[in-house]
Amino acid sequence: MKRQRVAAMARKEWWHLLRDPRSLALMLLMPTMLLFLFGYAIRLDISEAPIGVLDLSHSAAGRELQARFDASSAFAVTRRFDHHAGLRAALQRGEIWGALVIPADYSRRLQQGGAVVQLLLDGVDANTARLLRNYSELLVTTLARERGGGRPMLTVEERVFYNETRESRLAIVPGVIALVMAVIGALMTSLTIAREMELGNLVMLRTTPLTRGEFLLGKLLPYFVLGMLDLAVATAAAVWVFDVPLRGSLPELVLVSGLFLLVVMLQGALISMLAGNQLLASQIALVQTFLPAFLLSGFVFAIDNMPLLLQYVTYAVPARYFVTLSKAIFLKGLSPLLLWGVSGALLLMLLVLLRLCHVKARRLGLGG
Repeated sequence: MKRQRVAAMARKEWWHLLRDPRSLALMLLMPTMLLFLFGYAIRLDISEAPIGVLDLSHSAAGRELQARFDASSAFAVTRRFDHHAGLRAALQRGEIWGALVIPADYSRRLQQGGAVVQLLLDGVDANTARLLRNYSELLVTTLARERGGGRPMLTVEERVFYNETRESRLAIVPGVIALVMAVIGALMTSLTIAREMELGNLVMLRTTPLTRGEFLLGKLLPYFVLGMLDLAVATAAAVWVFDVPLRGSLPELVLVSGLFLLVVMLQGALISMLAGNQLLASQIALVQTFLPAFLLSGFVFAIDNMPLLLQYVTYAVPARYFVTLSKAIFLKGLSPLLLWGVSGALLLMLLVLLRLCHVKARRLGLGG
């Protein structure tokens, strides 16, 4: 082995890196970005979990119990209800993670030494439901000991909705569908236009009567068909292999999935035009799709449990909205129309990305 030849090859590779500052910057920023994302996004505990309260006792003891939950760092009482119907609707829409129901005879039974309160939990996120149960039992046990000198004066009766067995796969599989579609949709389309740019085919395309809309549609259509086939396979596996219940409408699931797929495909196309080469485009696509879809979509870690800054960042992550819609359709049987804010955000992203792709294609001199 000749040291001079090794040094020459290393020098050549250094110059190659320096001539491609975008790839170099990505490699230097990636470890720091991963550290901050994993350090701040991954939370295995809960803090300020939004819960509702239905106090049927209207007593001082009931208000004291509410105050204990609200004062705890684990809970935040964000809604108070007058009837079960409003509570169930808020739980179904995901506005609260759980609800404390204080029965009408709570004060009397507490004085007799045998009060029971009910804790209703949204089981879509099995891990969060488990943590809420543990924290509430600890809080109630502490309160009972303070009042009764250690006697079990107060107990929690738990009821879990939408995932009664609290199996994690029921929540994970719909999220995995979003993750797979995000990565495949953006990664595949991020290579297609960059490949044409590397081969110099864009110069030839400029001489054809091809319009920008025709160019983008022709490039994206095959990947859209493949993405929808992937959705069909993933949905069939979720229902028939993993026993995930599809409680909502299949056509509505197909509709929102198609909308999400278009968004991530346009995201990939924009990356492709901005990067200009396939290597950089694939790197950026993975950073902008896989990591956010995994960490910042609510797929694994609850968004409301993240630092406030990261919560704002998640609004720019398309997978956040599709994970919400997918879980709502699969496990809660909700229509996307009821979650119009989430569906509207995906539609808005589609229009913005479509406009950005159109502008960038015009700057590249494609079509009319």
